[in-house]
Amino acid sequence: MRTTSKLAALTAAAALVVTAAPAGAAPSPIPTTPAPAAAQTLPSLDGALGSQLTSLVEALRRDLGLTPEQFLDQAGIGERLAESGPRWEQAFRNSFGGVWLDEQGTGLVGVVAGEAGDLLRAEATDAGFTVQDVALTTEELTARERQVGKIVEDLPEDLRALVTGVRVDPTRNAVVVETRGGEAAQLGNLTARLKDLAEIDMTEAPDPAGDTAPFGSEGGTQSDGEPTTDGIEPATTRAGAQAEAGTGGDSGSLGSLALLNQTGVIPEGPMRTIVELLSGLTPGTGSIIDGMSQTMSDPVTPVPESQTRADGPAPTGPIPGGTAYSVAVPGGILECSTGFNGELDGAPVVVTAAHCAGADGTRAALADGEEFGTMTRTERDGIDTALVAVDPEFTDRFRTNLVGAGPDTTQAITGTADPVVGQKACKTGFRTGFSCGTVSEVGAMIDVAGSRTIANAFTVDLCALPGDSGGVVFSGDKALGISSASNVAETGTCTNADTVARENGYVPRLSAVPISDVLAAHPGLTLRTN
Repeated sequence: MRTTSKLAALTAAAALVVTAAPAGAAPSPIPTTPAPAAAQTLPSLDGALGSQLTSLVEALRRDLGLTPEQFLDQAGIGERLAESGPRWEQAFRNSFGGVWLDEQGTGLVGVVAGEAGDLLRAEATDAGFTVQDVALTTEELTARERQVGKIVEDLPEDLRALVTGVRVDPTRNAVVVETRGGEAAQLGNLTARLKDLAEIDMTEAPDPAGDTAPFGSEGGTQSDGEPTTDGIEPATTRAGAQAEAGTGGDSGSLGSLALLNQTGVIPEGPMRTIVELLSGLTPGTGSIIDGMSQTMSDPVTPVPESQTRADGPAPTGPIPGGTAYSVAVPGGILECSTGFNGELDGAPVVVTAAHCAGADGTRAALADGEEFGTMTRTERDGIDTALVAVDPEFTDRFRTNLVGAGPDTTQAITGTADPVVGQKACKTGFRTGFSCGTVSEVGAMIDVAGSRTIANAFTVDLCALPGDSGGVVFSGDKALGISSASNVAETGTCTNADTVARENGYVPRLSAVPISDVLAAHPGLTLRTN
C-alpha cells in the first residue's frame, strides 16, 4: 500500500520539522492514539554544524543553496507533478511532453501544439505549472529511445564501445546518447548513424561501478581531511582477468575492500599495490553513467571483522532511518544504513538494500553489536531491497517516522512521492550523513556487473559513499527511495569525490530504488508517517 499526503498551502512560515531524541532516552510505549511528536523548526543557518555533514540545514545550504522552506516548497511542486504526469500522459498522449523542474524550482509541463495541446495547456496552467512548447510527446520519445537503442546495438564494436548509455531527457525533449571520449572521426560516424534521432553528450567519466557499499565505512562525515587526489585516478575497465566472487556476496571490487585510512585515501605502499591489482580484476570500476544499460561492479565483499568501521555509539532512543547497522556473513561484516521504518502485517520492519542483507535469516546489529532484527524478503535483482523484521524488544524504538544520521536534527517523513527530473532531494546514511542534490534521471536500468540489476532507478547528483547503502532518499518530508549505488564510492571522502569529479568532468551521483517500487514489491508494507 502506498501512503501519500498532500502538502498544505505553503507560506513563508512553512518549515521542515525536526525532532530531537535526547541521548540516553528510554523508549516509551506507543499510545493507542499517537500523540504529535515534540517538534521545533530547524535552527537558523548560523546555528548549523559547519563542515560536519550531520545537519540537514547545513546540507541544504551548502549543496543546494536552499532554505528549509524552499526545499519543502519545491518538494511539493515535484510531488504534484509526479501525481499529474501519468494522468496527463494517458489523457493527452498526442500532446504531453513530460514534466520536470528547472533550476529555480519552477514546475514545467511540456506541451505539443494542437487541439489536445490547448486543453493540456489550460489544465496545466490552472494547476499552477508553467507550460513549455515542445516538439515530441513522451510516447514519441520512448519510441525513439528504443530505435536509438537498436542502432547502438548494431554499431561496429569500436563505436559501440564509446556509448555508455541512452536516455530520454525531458528537459531537452530529446533522446540523449552518452559517450565517453572518442576520436573526432568516430564521433562523426556515430552522429551520422544516429540520423538526428538523438543528441550526443560526451562525458569524460570513469567506467560505471561502485555501490554505496556495505563495507569500508569509516564513520565520520564527508568532510574528513583535506581534499586530495594523490593516487586517485578515474578507474577504467581492465580487460583480461576475472574476479572470484567474495564470500559474502556477489563479485568484488575496489570499493569493497575497506582499506582506506582515516583521511579516506589509500596510502602508497603494499596495501595500495594490492588494491590496484584487485581493481584490475574488477569487471568495471568507476561511475554510474546514465543510460539504457548502465554497468557497474557490485562490491559485496564483506569487511573483515577486525576492520569494521561502524563502531560509533548506537542510538539509545528512537532509531531513525540512516542509522548504522551491520550483518555478519562468512568472511566478515556487511555495514550499511537503515532505511525508512515501516510496518508489515502490523509488525515493525525496516526497509534497506538487499545487497546489505547477506541472505534471509541473517541477523542485523546496531553499531554497538546489539542485534535488533532478522533480514527477510531479500530481493537483489531488479529492486535491491530487503526488510529487517524487528525483534519484539525493539519495536517501540522503530515506531518512528524520523530520518537522520547524526545527533542534531532528524527529519520527519509524512508520506511518499515519486521522483521527478529536476527535483531537489537529500539522502542520509551513517557514513556521510545528509547530502543533497538534483534528480537527474528517472526510470534508469542499471546492470550491476552482470550479477543483479536495478530496474526503474532514479539518480540524484550528490555524494554517497560506502556505508550509505540502504539509507533513505527524500524530498521535503516525503520518502523517495532507498540508496543503492554511487559513482564515487572509491574516492574515500566526499571532499575527494568532488575534487576528482570536477577535475574529470563529471558529477558525483547516487542511484536509488523508488519507494513506490519497494512498496509494490512487498504487499502490505507501509511506511511510518506519524
